[in-house]
Amino acid sequence: MLTRRHLLAGAAAGSAALLLPGTASAAQPDTTTGPGWLDWIAAHRSDVSVLIDDGAGRRAAHNPDVRRVLASSVKVVHLGAYAAAVAQGRLDPREQIRVGDWDAHHPFVSDGRAHFQALNWLGVPCDDFGIAKDPEQRVPLARLAEAMIFFSDNAAADYLRTRLGDPALRRAAARGGWPRPDTRSLGGEVLMLMMPEYAPPPGSPVAVRRAMGDAVARRFVRDPGFRTEAFKRWPDMPATSDAQWPWVKGHGQGSATDLFSLHRSIAKGLYAPAREILAKPLADRVPPGASEVLFKGGSLPRSLTLGLSVRWPGGRSGTAAVLFTGVSDQDLQNALPLIDLVLAALSDPAQFGALERALR
Repeated sequence: MLTRRHLLAGAAAGSAALLLPGTASAAQPDTTTGPGWLDWIAAHRSDVSVLIDDGAGRRAAHNPDVRRVLASSVKVVHLGAYAAAVAQGRLDPREQIRVGDWDAHHPFVSDGRAHFQALNWLGVPCDDFGIAKDPEQRVPLARLAEAMIFFSDNAAADYLRTRLGDPALRRAAARGGWPRPDTRSLGGEVLMLMMPEYAPPPGSPVAVRRAMGDAVARRFVRDPGFRTEAFKRWPDMPATSDAQWPWVKGHGQGSATDLFSLHRSIAKGLYAPAREILAKPLADRVPPGASEVLFKGGSLPRSLTLGLSVRWPGGRSGTAAVLFTGVSDQDLQNALPLIDLVLAALSDPAQFGALERALR
């Protein structure tokens, strides 16, 4: 979540939510446990979309085609397009990228301190807002793709989208079974929250909001004076989930079917470089007997999403896409027990049955 200064990384779910510490309130059921999440699902079925297939004959679906806010889960589209471009020789993962060009897509508070963490991971000295002290420093392009998944860096996603173009992102997603993904600028979305005069009226068509967000993001990249203006404005942006919800509702959306299809395709062998990157965040949570877990999640106020696959030796793979709306501020902090619940459902028939019952 974005705060006004010190931001929560939300690494477990790729958080890009925006709340001040201390604004969360206690909620029931107790989502610090897997059984608590099952209770939450059973009590909020209209707010839940799930598509899950364990690769061993068990499959369950609940509201799979309802479109919901995707948050950072959409970045698997950017990753697939990057992996396709690498495989086709259109991008070189060893290309040295100027850090200042990456920073130009980061409007200071756009991704829960993720960009700051990514630069520190790479040993790039930066200020407290995640802006490199030496913009001429270079890092390999492959590190941007990894930062986009490991830390959920929005700036990396927007950089790759700018390099590749929306048609390439759409082709990569369509090849994996996800037609017409919403690949708007993530930085542009944050800038419209910070500077609402650059946003369309509430209820405007998706295409209008996407175009206006893209336009303000391009200006941020190209105009240092505008970046200075934006920096002055971020302390006044809405700071609670209630205040941010009207903005969140207009964020990029997709369905569990969309997310499931692309994750399933990657688990089955499409876009090998993408699979290699997705396998790293949960390398310490691989179920017994499995070979790897592929994962990308996301969160925004009242929204929690994840797409993951478990792969076993011999070719079996199970995949799940989970999209929740109406999640409390406190529940957003309990992503790991939900992830463990989904991993268990993919690995254990009894746990799959427990999830299926909660969805009925």
